Amino acid sequence: MRAAPFLVFSLLSSAAFGQTTSSPTCTAPRLVGTWERISLLRNALSVQPPDAPLFVKFGSDGHWSMMEMPERPKIDKPLEQLTAKELFKRFDSVDGGYGTWTIKGDVVTRRHLVNIGAGGENNSQDRSCLFENEILALIGVNSGRTPQARFRRLTPQPPKSNALVGTWERTALTIDGKPAFADGGFGAAAPEPVASTLGKGGPAAPSAAQIVILGEDGWFSQTQLPTGRKPAGKPLEQFAVDDYLKTYGGVAASRGTYTVENNLFTRKHVDHIDPNLVGSEEGGQFSIEGDVMTLRGATRTGAKFDARYQRLKPLSTAGQ
Repeated sequence: MRAAPFLVFSLLSSAAFGQTTSSPTCTAPRLVGTWERISLLRNALSVQPPDAPLFVKFGSDGHWSMMEMPERPKIDKPLEQLTAKELFKRFDSVDGGYGTWTIKGDVVTRRHLVNIGAGGENNSQDRSCLFENEILALIGVNSGRTPQARFRRLTPQPPKSNALVGTWERTALTIDGKPAFADGGFGAAAPEPVASTLGKGGPAAPSAAQIVILGEDGWFSQTQLPTGRKPAGKPLEQFAVDDYLKTYGGVAASRGTYTVENNLFTRKHVDHIDPNLVGSEEGGQFSIEGDVMTLRGATRTGAKFDARYQRLKPLSTAGQ
């Protein structure tokens, strides 16, 4: 039933994606940046559309993330107060993850350290990489060369300063001077409180690490994904409320643009796992000492926060 649409898509894609001028020159510097998936073929059938666009960010320091967040209704209530039907609408087709990447020859390997959905940790994904003019193609390395995903680079919006470029892990957080709950951005409460503190009276270590990738292109990716979650073992549409809470409690993810001006650091959330936060901004004043950043500001509700971040060590992108 889908062969005819695919034939049309194939004819169009040759012109649109420049397949006749393909080049194997896929290098680490050329991959660095933020990319929007514009087509997806799986087993010779077009999957996007209807699948939502996916965004992948390759950091120059060997860290990467991806996010797929379709437009969803805004229901501004805590997860535990949503119905199973409302939760399905919030998380259906939402996907993403964070990890590290390498390239060897024309094969890009992405190691998934953790995913938005439960399970799938410490898995690797290999894709052949080539450029069709300025379109990035990532293609399965199996005999059927499936799936085939094509991406367009997002327009760079370089910050005024590169002082924060890199990948940061939040190591401590207080709100109004008290150890904070694990959250999905400042002020969005999650199910369980932080268990430990870093020194007497100091900020508390969040129960799931918040990872922020800040690119030279002015785009950021931010995730907070607890490890060790077990898959529910059934389709999302069969989840009960408790299944959603176990799978997505404490999970946060967003992407967008950021600015650095003097000591003011601001992020604008173009996409967010919580649709109520799409388009919102969070900012604060930062200071850096070595590879430690301290960020202070106010939450959406006016509470004062104090967060500490550790810059992660850059990793080699050369495959072994």
